[in-house]
Amino acid sequence: MHAILWRDWDPIGVYDWGPDDEYDGYVWPIIGKVMRDETPEQIADYLDWASNEHMECPQPRAFNLEIASKLIATRSGQTGPELNEETP
Repeated sequence: MHAILWRDWDPIGVYDWGPDDEYDGYVWPIIGKVMRDETPEQIADYLDWASNEHMECPQPRAFNLEIASKLIATRSGQTGPELNEETP
């Protein structure tokens, strides 16, 4: 989940130069949501809040839904090759 938030979500655009723990504060709430079997829409609601309100770096709803689906896929191990790549 850390890697998805860091590499794929990255609403403030720090992946290439910032600290890799930038989004760690969001990991545990998301883990809880995934473990409670929340829907992609519910997890996207949290991502919307985090990016749009908390960080003030709006992300499109469709993008946050895509990220939510990737986060949910980690629970069942359905990560595609793009999620298993090593960080450069």
